[in-house]
Order: sequence, then structure tokens, then C-alpha cells
Amino acid sequence: MKEDLLNYMNRRSQKLEKSKSVDGPVVTISREKGCPGNSVAEKLVLKLRHVNKGEHWKSINKEILEISARELHMNQKKINSVLHSADKGFFRDLMLSFGERYYESDVKVKKTIAGLITDFSAKGNVIIVGLGGVAITKDIDKALHIKLYAPYKYRLKKVEKHENMSPEKAREFMEESDINRTLLIDYFFGFKASDDLFHAQFNCSTMDDDEIAESILELMKIRKLI
Repeated sequence: MKEDLLNYMNRRSQKLEKSKSVDGPVVTISREKGCPGNSVAEKLVLKLRHVNKGEHWKSINKEILEISARELHMNQKKINSVLHSADKGFFRDLMLSFGERYYESDVKVKKTIAGLITDFSAKGNVIIVGLGGVAITKDIDKALHIKLYAPYKYRLKKVEKHENMSPEKAREFMEESDINRTLLIDYFFGFKASDDLFHAQFNCSTMDDDEIAESILELMKIRKLI
């Protein structure tokens, strides 16, 4: 039997809630497709190692997918597909019909991802790139949530070059990616999220990766994460 979507989302939110102030520090970086989330995170890690020589910070993205694949005995590409798929994805089916065809396997993947992100966050000194991290860590006091954005045309050119796609294919790929990234955050948050989740947003067309990383570092100092 199909169940009420709102009640389902609310239950997901309750299951993912954690006690405040016991975890972290953690930085999450969300980004629109075509924005350099991993590059900014890597530069931030290097800056943190220079500033905090006694504290080891690390950036997490692909590592979580690799661990999830091992735990679930699934191919890493399948894990990534569940998180970021478009026409065949869980979210599309969920919103349209709340069907059960993808329900069990996809929810298991997302539950595993959420658990791993929670574990890494509990240890602290971690930068989480994408994966709905901003929603999963929303109740951690010692956290800084960042969003990277840029004008549509700027991102389109980046996607064309990076993915070696035609403008038409790049446009379709970028728009599907943005939709599914948003739905992933909504899923983990429990309801429709907004940009109010973020402490700061940076325009990648007006600032380079190093400038953004340096700005995040200063915000971390202000919020006493370091």
C-alpha cells in the first residue's frame, strides 16, 4: 500500500536527527553542477594542515562511496547511480508515484551513506563534499555549511569541457544533476530544503578555487571550528 509522502519524509527526518554539540567539527560543501567542489575541498585541506599542524583534516567524497559499495556488496557505479540517477532514479519514482520498484535497495544505499557520513562527522575534522552532507549534519553545532554556485552559462561551459559533451547533452546532464542533488538534500533533510541551510555561498565565476578556500578558512576561524 502506498503511504503518505509527507509522513514518510517526516519519519526520515526523525530517524536522522542527532544530538547537538556532540559531533564535529565538520564542513559541508554543496555545489551546483559545474562548480569545483572537490578542488575547493582539497585546497582547504592543504590550508588547514598549514594552520592547524596538530589537527588532521580530510576531505570525504569518493571514499564514502567506496566503503558503501564494500558494505553493501554492490558496484560503486551502482551506488553513485542510486544517489545521482535521473530518469531511473529513486527520487523521480518517489515523487511521481511512490512506487516500490526501487524502494528497498535504494533506501538501503541512502541509509548506509547517511550512517557513514554521521560516523565521519562524529570523529570530526572532516570536509564532506556533496552526498547530501548538509542535511545529514544539520544538527551538528560545530559545522559550517557552504554552497558553491555560478551563472548557468558559466557552468554549462565547464560541464561541456569536463565531460566532453555537446552543448545540448551538457545542458541536459547539468539540469538533471542539479535536480537530483536538490532531491537528495530534501530526502535527507526530511522536507523541502532551502538555501537558508547554508552559512555562506560563493560564486565560482567571480572567485577562483583558492580564494573560496581561503574565505572558508576564515569563516571556520570565526565559528571556532579551528
